[in-house]
Parts: sequence; C-alpha cells; structure tokens
Amino acid sequence: MTRKQPKKSRNKTKHPLKERVRKLFKDNKLCTTAFDLLERDIEVQTMLEDSNRMAIDRMGYSDHGHTHSLIVSMNGMKLLNTLRSGIEPTIVKEGTGSFEDAQLIVLMSCYLHDIGMGIHRDEHHIFSVALATPILDRILAKVYPRNIHKCVHVRGQILHAIYCHDKHVRPETVEAGVTGIADATDMTKGRARIPFEAGSVNIHSASAMSIERVIIKKGEEKTVRIEVVMNNVSGIFQIQELLERKIRSATQLVEHIELYAVMASREDRILHDEMRVL
Repeated sequence: MTRKQPKKSRNKTKHPLKERVRKLFKDNKLCTTAFDLLERDIEVQTMLEDSNRMAIDRMGYSDHGHTHSLIVSMNGMKLLNTLRSGIEPTIVKEGTGSFEDAQLIVLMSCYLHDIGMGIHRDEHHIFSVALATPILDRILAKVYPRNIHKCVHVRGQILHAIYCHDKHVRPETVEAGVTGIADATDMTKGRARIPFEAGSVNIHSASAMSIERVIIKKGEEKTVRIEVVMNNVSGIFQIQELLERKIRSATQLVEHIELYAVMASREDRILHDEMRVL
C-alpha cells in the first residue's frame, strides 16, 4: 500500500506582501479584479523591471520596481481607509463614484506611478501618465465592463494621481494626495540598502538607511497618525525633505495627518570607522 504524498502548503507559494495588500480591499471586487490583472500583466511587470533597472543599476537610486509598487499600494490603501472617518474622497464628494471607486483609484495610481522610470528619472511622472493610459483603458474595461462613463471618470482621476506624485506638483484630489504621501512612506533602509552598499552614499541614502519602519494608524488629535521610527537622527532629512513636503502639498489632507519622528530604542552608526569620500 503506497502512502499519498502530503499536499504542499499553499502558504509557501504565497507572496506575503501581495497578501497584505489584498487584505486591505478584500471586500472590494473592483480592486480585486484590477489587482489580479495588474499582477498578471506582462507589459506592466516588465515596465516595473525596467524601472528598477534604470533606478538601481544605471542611476544608483533606490528601488522603484515591483516591491516598491506593492509597498506604496499597501500604504496608500491604509491611508485612504483610515482617512475615511475624517474626509470624503474627491470622487465621492463630487458625486461621480463611491468609496470603492476611490479605493480603486488609489490602488492603481500607487501601483503604476513609477512605470515611467524605465525611460528616465527626470520627468518620470509625465512618462508614467503616458505609459499608464493604454494599460488603464484595457484594465478598466474589465473592471467596469458596461460603464464607459465610469471608466473615463476613474481613468482621469488615476492619471491625475500618477502625475501629482511628483513632489513639485500639488494634488487637487484627496486620492492624488494619498498616492503622493504613500509614495513618500516607502523610505525604510531596506529600500536604500542596495545603492548604499554599492557605494552611493549621500544624504539621501544615508538618511534612508536610518529609517527602521513607518507606521500608519488612527490619529490621536487628527484623523491619521504617521510614525517614522529611525535609529539615527539623520533620518530627519528623509522625513522633512520627502514625507513632510508631500503632506504639506496635499492641502486637502494636511489638517488630517499627524507626523511624528520616533527614535528607536537603539541608536545605530550608519558609517563605521571611516569612508573614503574622494
């Protein structure tokens, strides 16, 4: 009598970060459909590969690929879901959609915001808009198969959010503000480690290496509280130059977000002994 081989656990084949993203919109069929399509889309996934190749291999910057896309999507959904108790998304306020539509806008803009990096870092938010447009057309046609009107509304909001993730552009919708802030929350040392260890040591990479984690939760005095936990005071640069700047530019959200820098229990030396500068 032969014994049956035990079935392999499904959990071993799961991508932990993907599953964390999925849980944030588990009851939203629009997001579930769009997310599955994005994850299976060969063009999108190849663009994310190329974005990372440009950012890390050619230019010595931090991760701008699939992992960054998932982290920003996760933090964007956390922000939007928590902000819900204090402010309406623009698509709801304007009467052109529901909260589920707003979640879809944030998910897709966060996921696709950096695909233009494959062309160049400079003006990549503009390239991302151009590259995302045909992708959105084919995916939204499956998300809203009988509602062209909704497809156009949502596509415009997603493209606005992608364009406004650049720190020099002021977002005009709640959803766009969330996308830009979510992008800036991916600042931990894991993202900066590759260029830092490859010798790209500057205030940007050194500051990012100081960030242990970013926590998004319900606020105490405002709607949302963002805590940036750092092991070295150099992390202040990362917080002020990127995250604070994007929060202040999102004028509809700035009164709803508390931002705190928190020192970790153990301070760390980023550089040990000496480093040749020139």
